[in-house]
Amino acid sequence: MSTAKYPRVLYTGIFFLTLIFNSAVLFGQSASRINGMVFGPGRKPVPQIPVELLSEFNTVIQRTKTDNSGRYSFNGVPSGRLAVKVLPLGTNLEEQVQETQVATMNVDGRAEFVQLDFELRERRSRDNRLGSGGTIFVQEIPEEARKLYEAALTELAAKRTAAGEANLQGAIRLFPTYYDALTRLGLLGIELSKFDLAREVFSKAAAVNDRSFTAWYGLSYADYSLNKISTAIPEAEKALELDRSSVDVYLLLGIMQRRMKDYAAAEKNLLQAKKLDNGRNPDINWNLALLYAHNLNNYRAAAAELELYLKIVPTAPNKSNIEKLITQFRQKALEKGT
Repeated sequence: MSTAKYPRVLYTGIFFLTLIFNSAVLFGQSASRINGMVFGPGRKPVPQIPVELLSEFNTVIQRTKTDNSGRYSFNGVPSGRLAVKVLPLGTNLEEQVQETQVATMNVDGRAEFVQLDFELRERRSRDNRLGSGGTIFVQEIPEEARKLYEAALTELAAKRTAAGEANLQGAIRLFPTYYDALTRLGLLGIELSKFDLAREVFSKAAAVNDRSFTAWYGLSYADYSLNKISTAIPEAEKALELDRSSVDVYLLLGIMQRRMKDYAAAEKNLLQAKKLDNGRNPDINWNLALLYAHNLNNYRAAAAELELYLKIVPTAPNKSNIEKLITQFRQKALEKGT
């Protein structure tokens, strides 16, 4: 699992399943817990960034964020094959995902506790807050607006979400072009699935700082989540202009273009995501397999992508089904003579 995803814009469509399962059916509730630390370069803790707990089908089970010491925690974690995704938007750090297997009870009959620490890498492109010409984007902030913004960060760190949101809104009322407050409120909107709010404030942030990768990617994600695909695609392309190394944006574009039946563009962007990712994100292989099997009738390529998926996720609970699909696709390829 992986981009963009951030907010997990990216979801894996498991094409051999015809039923939609609720995660409560797939995973029994337990007292298990996943904890960890999120570090940046030099082992410096990264505070106040979203973290998501994902099922094997890439659906979000829980959301949280790191505290001021860079620590996160998920309690009451279900059993099964899970993933934790760190979404350091508003920073110059790359997203990262780790997978883990959680049992309802361990061999001693006790709840399982999993420690997953992250060390995030810097983006290979410029900081998304760089303006044109490489200058840092700087604003003179009115003192009262700055105090409200800082109070919002304190409230959010203490998980007092409503108070944090109110303070961010207050800071923006006092200074409507407050870039940091706009992007932080946009991220909060994503965390809370308030996609209309996220769309509104990310749109304003992009107007304030047209060179903001975070604003354009956040805007694209919000529009994608609102099923405004025709709008989300050019926004993602704008984000891509600002960071040509973003695996998540290429993947998001590929998913959206496939939905819009632009299969050639979808393949191009998914393959670029695959090239840049270097075999770390199985979502890319899933979505390529979907494209090849359902839209391009390239069964040999679909089988190959599923094989790559199993190399990344060798303990996938649905491994036997995937292997059957690989066999079926290879047989279809032989029948077609391709």
